[in-house]
Order: sequence, then C-alpha cells, then structure tokens
Amino acid sequence: MEELLAERLPEVDLRAVGVGGRAGSGVLQVVIAHPVRVDHELCAQVTRVLDDAGLRDRYAVEVSSPGPEPPLRTTDHYVAAIGETVKLAVEPGSIPGAGKSVTGTLTEVGDDALTVDTPAGVIVVPREAVRRGRMVKRNQCGE
Repeated sequence: MEELLAERLPEVDLRAVGVGGRAGSGVLQVVIAHPVRVDHELCAQVTRVLDDAGLRDRYAVEVSSPGPEPPLRTTDHYVAAIGETVKLAVEPGSIPGAGKSVTGTLTEVGDDALTVDTPAGVIVVPREAVRRGRMVKRNQCGE
C-alpha cells in the first residue's frame, strides 16, 4: 500500500494502516497526512487508489487524518517528532521499570534506538521493542 500511494499520490504520508471490524466484515483503516491538509477530497482520492488496487473488493475502507496525536511509524516520523512529547507502546518486559509504555520528550532518533526524556529520567528504547508510537498532545500547562 505504501508503494502504491507513493506512486499515485506521492505527497500523501501513510501514517498507519490497520484492519478492524468483525470477522467477515473487515474494515481497512488508513491514516494519512499531507504537507498542506487532509480534507474530504484527499481522503476520496486515497480511497479511489485503494479501490483501483482491488482492496475495496475485500475490505470496507476508512481514510482519515492523523488528528492531534499522530501515529509515528517511520524513521522520518520520529525525526520530525524530536522535541515533542511521545508515547511509545513497548513489548512488555523489554524496558526495565517501564511497563507497557514509555512517555516523555523524544530527544534522539537512531537506527537502533529512540531516546526519551521521561519524568523518571532518560530512557533509551530499542527500536525492536516499540510496538506503536504516537505524539501526545500537551495540555495547557505543558505537561
């Protein structure tokens, strides 16, 4: 899907893909971003590309914008989030004392690890331990 969108709509940034819905009625959930904006027409264009590829033969398709807490999937997404508050869902037990997630300010992105400044201190999270990542909207107090 990423290659298909890159070819047909190169300005579209594929943020996340998932399949939801009940058995036998799968819903392909696609989250996209765009340098200018994600509007109804852009979502319709993405839906047409997926339809042309035959994906709508198997799935209902929902295309949406990332909202205020965009998912982080690629190295470019993480690099763009340096200095922002992130929440990383991690493999349970992979980060001592972290539980199922690590939340804090993303300070460094490497090929093998992400560095997050948390209230408990700086944590280096191996990339293979990250199940999902997203930016977290800060409240008015900056927390």
